[in-house]
Amino acid sequence: MADDGTMKNRYQLFSLLAVFCIIFPASSKTGLPDLADLYPLPQTGLKTGGAVSERPSAPPKNTALPVKHYERWLPLLGDKAVQMGYDLPLPFGIGINYMDIRQNINVKSIGFSGLGLGNRVLPGGLFTIDASKTRQYSQTRTLRLDAWILPFWDLYGITGQTRGHSMSSVGVDSDPAQFKGDLINQMIAGIIHGMHNAGSFDNLNFELKFKGNTYGIGTVLAGGTGDWYGLVDINYTRTRFDILDGSITALTVSPRAGYRVDTPGIRILGLPPGKLNLWVGTMYQNVQQEFKGSLNDLSMPAALKALMAMANQKGEGRFDVKQHLQSPLNILLGAQYSMTKQFNLATELGFAERNSIMVSGEYRF
Repeated sequence: MADDGTMKNRYQLFSLLAVFCIIFPASSKTGLPDLADLYPLPQTGLKTGGAVSERPSAPPKNTALPVKHYERWLPLLGDKAVQMGYDLPLPFGIGINYMDIRQNINVKSIGFSGLGLGNRVLPGGLFTIDASKTRQYSQTRTLRLDAWILPFWDLYGITGQTRGHSMSSVGVDSDPAQFKGDLINQMIAGIIHGMHNAGSFDNLNFELKFKGNTYGIGTVLAGGTGDWYGLVDINYTRTRFDILDGSITALTVSPRAGYRVDTPGIRILGLPPGKLNLWVGTMYQNVQQEFKGSLNDLSMPAALKALMAMANQKGEGRFDVKQHLQSPLNILLGAQYSMTKQFNLATELGFAERNSIMVSGEYRF
């Protein structure tokens, strides 16, 4: 009976173990239930054994700056310049300029021709005219149209009017010794020489007034880095004066170097923040050196006018003046204030041997 009881107990124990294994499956490693299966935990990002699990990566953020584009068809290569970081002006401009110039003139010679007394032709060398000191004053008003062809190359045309006057201290003399053998010319030369020595034909204040239409073309080459910049302005103009034959030509070359600063807005005037350009430079002028015209178009001092009235009775007298600027160069200091991208005002002072002032206003579009 004892053996039957023992067998019964063993049978019951194996039955319990079988039920336990069915309810709680054995772990492959330990033979014990996995607690993670009994008590599921929130995901922590860690794999079993402590390894970091891979999470789906978020899409990368676009940190690159947006590419700028230039929408105008001029200047050419403008889009490339903007993408390189350059701030380009608007491509087209219309401006009004005023320039006042005062400069000294060295007169090399003044000659008269076409003179006579009655039917007698007077020789061209009969009168010796000396203009020892000449100061010229001129004012030029122009309209300027321009376009930036390339980011560094501007092309413009100008048209306007120039008027002014020159003041000279003139002496009129003659040398009788040049006309030996010609009694009449020698006698006329002697009279003129005597009047010069007496002061009648010496230190005469001679004012020459002139006005005319000016037109021309020009170009600007510019470049810079940061807020520093440099440019060269070259223009060629022609002016047709009312008292001269033909036109007077001038070539002007003006290199400048400057610095640009940002300016705050002026709320009381409704102006947004702008830019101020400051520069220093020089101006070279090469002006045509010979002027010709009719004596009838000149306003002469009273004493010289009376002499010319006798010698130019037929009104065929001509003058020929050869001169040059005392100095072709001067120094420039200037500033330009850009109130907006469309409007700017500029002024420039010139000094040294030639004094000048320039004022301009411009609209860009």
